[in-house]
Amino acid sequence: MARGWLGAGILVVFLAIGFMVSGVMDNAHAPSCDLLDQAADMTLAGDFDGAVPLAMEAKARWEKFWNGTAVVADHSPMDDVDALFAEMVTYAESEEEPHFAACCRELSRRVQAVSGAHRFSWWNVL
Repeated sequence: MARGWLGAGILVVFLAIGFMVSGVMDNAHAPSCDLLDQAADMTLAGDFDGAVPLAMEAKARWEKFWNGTAVVADHSPMDDVDALFAEMVTYAESEEEPHFAACCRELSRRVQAVSGAHRFSWWNVL
């Protein structure tokens, strides 16, 4: 009987950790997605100089939470996001505004996908 209670206790602990991870992923990456969308919108509106710092802030946020995300996320999408951030920096330095805006949009969607794969939902709990 003690083994049954021990197993149930371990299950509850792992379930709580799963809920915590899903909440942290949303809170960690949602601001980055917003910053990238704002940077794309500002670039398309003609304010490239104002958009670059927002995109760089999103990059800094991604790097800040990279280790924590890597613990729970698949590395293939993370490598894609890292490559797109490197591409974005290149576009910012060469002032390729249309490519920069497109890259920001794509980054926003990919970061949302990484976060969404661990979002709190019934299928992620199962």
